[in-house]
Amino acid sequence: MAGVARAVVAVPLVLVPALGVAQGGYSPDAWVWAGALAAWGAAVGVVVSAHPGALRRAWPWALASAAVAAWTILSALWSAHAAQSVLEARRAVVYVAVVLALLVLVRRESSRLIVPATHVAISLLLLYGVARYLLGGRHYDTFEGYLLHQPLGYANAVGVLATLGLLLALGIVAGTAPVRARAGAAATVPVLALALDLSESTASVLALGAGLAVLALASPATVRVLAAGAIVAPPAAVAAGLGSASQLTLVTETPRISGPVLAAAAAACALAAAALVVRLRLPAERRPGRRVRALVLAAVLVIALGGAAAVARSGATEPRASYYRVAWHDEAARHPLLGTGAGTFGLYWARSGKAVELEGALDAHSLYLETLAEIGVPGLLLVLAMLLAPLRHAIADRRLPYVPAALGAYAAFLVHAGLDWDWEMPAVVVAALCLGGALATARLADERPLGRGTRGATLAAAAVLGACSLAGVQSSTVPAAAPEKPRAPRCGALSQTPT
Repeated sequence: MAGVARAVVAVPLVLVPALGVAQGGYSPDAWVWAGALAAWGAAVGVVVSAHPGALRRAWPWALASAAVAAWTILSALWSAHAAQSVLEARRAVVYVAVVLALLVLVRRESSRLIVPATHVAISLLLLYGVARYLLGGRHYDTFEGYLLHQPLGYANAVGVLATLGLLLALGIVAGTAPVRARAGAAATVPVLALALDLSESTASVLALGAGLAVLALASPATVRVLAAGAIVAPPAAVAAGLGSASQLTLVTETPRISGPVLAAAAAACALAAAALVVRLRLPAERRPGRRVRALVLAAVLVIALGGAAAVARSGATEPRASYYRVAWHDEAARHPLLGTGAGTFGLYWARSGKAVELEGALDAHSLYLETLAEIGVPGLLLVLAMLLAPLRHAIADRRLPYVPAALGAYAAFLVHAGLDWDWEMPAVVVAALCLGGALATARLADERPLGRGTRGATLAAAAVLGACSLAGVQSSTVPAAAPEKPRAPRCGALSQTPT
């Protein structure tokens, strides 16, 4: 049983780093093996055991995920570019397969392992990225400049993964795990903070603030969380401060601090963070008093106001202002019910003429607005149902190990997804889905085994998902605007071409 209970950790430990080093999983080629692996894991779980996993507890999540994929492929019927809609559905199949694998493989003993495993997966991926950046010499990229963007290929994806890792690390440090585990988590904080700084992702910093607020409010031991933050913050601040002072991200021939020197400083900060956790004792878990809660609520209010101002500022600056304007005026407002078809924002962006001035773009840089624009109100409701389904029991289960950490990190992802194109980076989404799995499966009871019919249906679903993923080998379609000779959306009175 112990081996079966640990099987679920393979989902984050295998898929997050593997997708991360494959340019974040952006390429359709990555969806073939990622979806097949997840579906295969779910199928094996059904074959070797009749244990219900979390299928009975979290079936709405699986259903909502499948509905998102189904509606996405259905949008090809009225899409302005059907091939891109089918391509979007292929990526959605990966997410459905990951959700199914999590729900099938999880056991009562394993739900608390998902958070540490996801933290390890993110930390290993970004440790590799930081080491490569600092020790491999400076290389200029046309789009990302000197920002830390590899191995994911996108600096903001590095930033949001660093944010998730920081929140998970803080939750582990503030928890009741053995001191070795807590010290190990603390050692990752300076490196992750440095990665966040070198990515210069403003949206990720905003998401970090939101996640910290949720973590502090959700935790039954707020004082312990604040104390843990006070312990790891100084080494993290030193690492991030040195990263900013180094000028490695600027277009300059002679940075103030070289990469190898910064790498040594980051390693020293990591050792210091671990040593502080070993030497200093956190306060015992207890419910925070009124004064502490008032301070936390005041901090949340400040973060919320600052976040709202940052979002408004981001939405008013280019090129995001134009992204949002095209998605709203040219797609959502003109096709309010069904949208223009999944994956068609790039087409409308190209036809808007903005690409000449602001360069090309395939995504609206907001999951929620882009979903509304491309697959309409029903699509947005389904995506929201998929993303919010893991939160059904989160508040009730917040006293269980690692639930506050998972809740804070998952909230950070939800915020960041509204400000960037996380959905198109499977490495980020799979990490978030693993956290959703931790929330959805935190409290599992010993239930009766699955019946033969249910097992057969689940196995069939896994087989279909795997087959759909593998079928992508036959496709040569890649994400593209494809502005040449597009056909107008086939939706009756809603069929208006962009102008």
